[in-house]
Amino acid sequence: MQKNIYILCPPKKATGGPEALHQLGYILNSLGYNATMLYSKYRKNPVHPFYKKYNVPHVMSIKDSSNTIIIIPESMTNFIAKYPLSEKKIWWLSLDFYEVLMNSREKKKNWFRKLFVPFKHTEYRFEANKTVTHWYQSQRTKEFLETKKLDNQIAYLCDYVTELFFEDLPETFSKENCITYNPKKGLDKIEKLKSLLPQYQWIPLSQMTREEMRDTLRKAKLHIDFGYFPGRDKIPREALISGTCLLTGREGTAAFKEDLGIPEKYKLAPDALQSEKVVALINHIMTHYEEVFEEYKDFRKFVANEKTAMIENVKKLFPKD
Repeated sequence: MQKNIYILCPPKKATGGPEALHQLGYILNSLGYNATMLYSKYRKNPVHPFYKKYNVPHVMSIKDSSNTIIIIPESMTNFIAKYPLSEKKIWWLSLDFYEVLMNSREKKKNWFRKLFVPFKHTEYRFEANKTVTHWYQSQRTKEFLETKKLDNQIAYLCDYVTELFFEDLPETFSKENCITYNPKKGLDKIEKLKSLLPQYQWIPLSQMTREEMRDTLRKAKLHIDFGYFPGRDKIPREALISGTCLLTGREGTAAFKEDLGIPEKYKLAPDALQSEKVVALINHIMTHYEEVFEEYKDFRKFVANEKTAMIENVKKLFPKD
């Protein structure tokens, strides 16, 4: 008998993690499985408008059962203990949020809960548990999981750049002297560069619809991200599909070629972030855009094939009898 699949997700959240979870639900249902979003908190109209297109049904609660599979993002592993009978698949969409959010939850507990509910029963710290399987999205996470003693084999599963960024995709891009950046990441470094390079238009990717972000990336020559990469971040991949060059740091998954496979010379270590060196590199990219963008073609092709790869990997993770 086919098992019911539930995908745990916070309601009304529009970030890379929830999008990946909805993409998984969409793929599972398109392959003939019975996948439903399980929102972690009650909210009226819990589906964020960005994800209604995936058309995945949703519920607010389920019955724990051995005939149930629950997919749990690493940021919500505290739900593992709530469903002892169900199969649990932890999907590691980042590495850092696991520890950060676990510690945050512990700090919020009142004295009564801390006294009467044992710590090991409320948070998951890799205790032996044959009902738990781990999926990794990045090489960085894979190497972390390989240091743990686990009951089941780990498996790879990565999300993909949404179809919106492929719609009416031109063969050649009409680029302007624009540089985009995420104002939530490495803003102090960006502000300094903006003052040194006022000849370029600097556009923060904020307060935009998804269509506006896509159109902005399609006219930009360069996207800069000197922030921390907790997982395989979406915006840099969306930028590549949009014909934009990338310049990043090396923190988090950005340090791994499997996770961010752009040329190494465009991934800068902290000691290489001196203003004069970065300014010269940015000027080179902006002046020689067509030539430089060719250097990204291999990883751009990899990103363009992510949806096909995800479908094939889902088939391996859920083989049909």
